[in-house]
Amino acid sequence: MNQPLDRRTLLGATLAGSAALTLACATPSTAATSDSGTKHITRAFYESYALRDLPASFARYIHPDAVMHVPGFDRQSWLDFDSTLVAAFDDLAITVLDQLAEADKVATRWILGGHHTAQFLDFPPTGRYASFTATTVDRIEDGKIIEHWADADFTAFLQSLRA
Repeated sequence: MNQPLDRRTLLGATLAGSAALTLACATPSTAATSDSGTKHITRAFYESYALRDLPASFARYIHPDAVMHVPGFDRQSWLDFDSTLVAAFDDLAITVLDQLAEADKVATRWILGGHHTAQFLDFPPTGRYASFTATTVDRIEDGKIIEHWADADFTAFLQSLRA
């Protein structure tokens, strides 16, 4: 029986760049309704950005009928936007800082960062490291994120890309 990986194992896999993270992202949780199961799903999703295959990550972790509580975004526009972000930052990664879970909801505080190496929106590549923190709340249903709320200071992130 598959068990969710603990924080130390996921952090070690991320730092070592080992295949263990790939396995963790590809292995479904067997405890999707427990706090540790819902945390595992959201942590694996956010950390999967470092693998740079967002279509696969969204297929694995985001429900096809996901409801976005972010103005102007639906599931597809979220995937499209974040795909442009990943493409513009060669070493982009999300690091989960904190998580709290209750029933089917998980609050996650994370930081996204990377070096700006390609065009992103109206910003030519700067080579500079840029990052931002965010807090998200995700509701899990059937092992996937079915509802998503986000609060991030994206304006400061964009200002850091100005030459």
